Amino acid sequence: MLKTILKVIAALVLAIIGGAFYLAGASENVEPDTLEVADLSPPEGLMTIAFGSCNREDKPQDFWPVIAKNKPETWLWLGDNVYADTGDRDQLQAEFDRQKNAPEYAAFLASVKQVYGIYDDHDYGLNDGGKEWEHKEMAQELLLDFLDVPADAAVRSQAGVYQSYTVGEGNNSVKIILLDTRYFRDAVVPPTKKGHRYGQNANGDILGEAQWAWLEKELTNSPAAAHVIGSSIQVLPQEHGYEKWDLFPAARERLLALLSATRPALPILLSGDRHLAEISRVAIEDQFLYEITASGLTHSYEAADEPNAHRVSPLIGEKNFGLLHFLAGASGLQLLAEVRAIDNNEVLASLAIGSDTKPVNKAALSAIIHPKDDMLSQLKECPESPNCVSTQTAQADKKREAIPYTGTFEEAKEKLKRAINSMPRTTLKSESGNYLHYTFKTFLIPFTDDVEFLFDEEAKLIHYRSASRVGHSDLGANSRRMNKVVKAFHEQ
Repeated sequence: MLKTILKVIAALVLAIIGGAFYLAGASENVEPDTLEVADLSPPEGLMTIAFGSCNREDKPQDFWPVIAKNKPETWLWLGDNVYADTGDRDQLQAEFDRQKNAPEYAAFLASVKQVYGIYDDHDYGLNDGGKEWEHKEMAQELLLDFLDVPADAAVRSQAGVYQSYTVGEGNNSVKIILLDTRYFRDAVVPPTKKGHRYGQNANGDILGEAQWAWLEKELTNSPAAAHVIGSSIQVLPQEHGYEKWDLFPAARERLLALLSATRPALPILLSGDRHLAEISRVAIEDQFLYEITASGLTHSYEAADEPNAHRVSPLIGEKNFGLLHFLAGASGLQLLAEVRAIDNNEVLASLAIGSDTKPVNKAALSAIIHPKDDMLSQLKECPESPNCVSTQTAQADKKREAIPYTGTFEEAKEKLKRAINSMPRTTLKSESGNYLHYTFKTFLIPFTDDVEFLFDEEAKLIHYRSASRVGHSDLGANSRRMNKVVKAFHEQ
């Protein structure tokens, strides 16, 4: 009799375990009751370069997360990266160190693949200075140190900080050409017009013959699909009375003639210096040449009001930065260039052109590059069954506290991903903007459960929902799991 009872009990236990394993296997194929979100990953063939200038290292650096939101691969400094105005080595070094050690900037550095740059006058050491500056070798050395340029790089052994780099490959390759407009520049001359700071040095030069020869070589027969040419001072504008290439008209004409002769694919000029932003354009034979000025990361000329016959955008007095979105497609490389507000990431001016520099449909290109800017804000409600916990549920017995975080949204998301990746039997199923969806498999009997996270960037909170796919009661498994996730997150 006892043997019979034990056999029945054993059979029931085996049946229960078998049923549990069957349900566990079935749970993997059950359609999850999770949010349906659009794919916010960058489109294939997209490359983004961000740039800016005029940054006072002694002012708040809390704007870097705004730039990071746009997910640039590359950052370009266009000069006045710090404000030192000194020939004292220790002081200039201290200002560069202050900027480099700012926590927000350090976090931004970790988010981009590469940083390149040039100086302008305030980090060169002499306001509106040129080749006469006696400490220019020291300025070159400390700038390259700030940018972490390798010791064996060619720019380390030459006079001047002009450099070139190629980012991307094939049909999406962009050559970045950075000019040194200080080291070899001839003297500025007194003004001849009322209200102007300087006049024209008719035969003066900016680049010096060695840099001119290098530039011609970089442009001639270049295989790159686009060419970004960075100048610390403006190239195209001619009417304002401050520093610009037009103070040296022979040099300006020489540059435009060189671009006309070499005809590099999709050329775009970048500049800083002015504490304002604008887009300028001139025609060179059958092509357009555009210049995007983005100046004023920490301060700007809010009352800016000056003529520029070449301007094709609003004149922007807000603090700003620039973005170049290059998108490779069947019709060649296209460029969406944007000037954005440093305070809220608002687009203040934009430009959309194709590989022939002619305008393309800006709205259509923008829709591809920015498929959805809205952030999700609400997870689904938990079911009535007890196998779910959530920070956003209206059911008191399933309600949990959201996870607070410090630092940027991007840093918190990477921290959470590291915490979950350190846990066994977890798989990232979906990532879109501020949303993450993971599956967790339980120990011994591998039930598949869904865990979702939503980041509230304004409140600096991480909301979550952990729910079983099958069954009714989870015996507290979802609650225990999320306690472990929260603990692992805070221990990172």
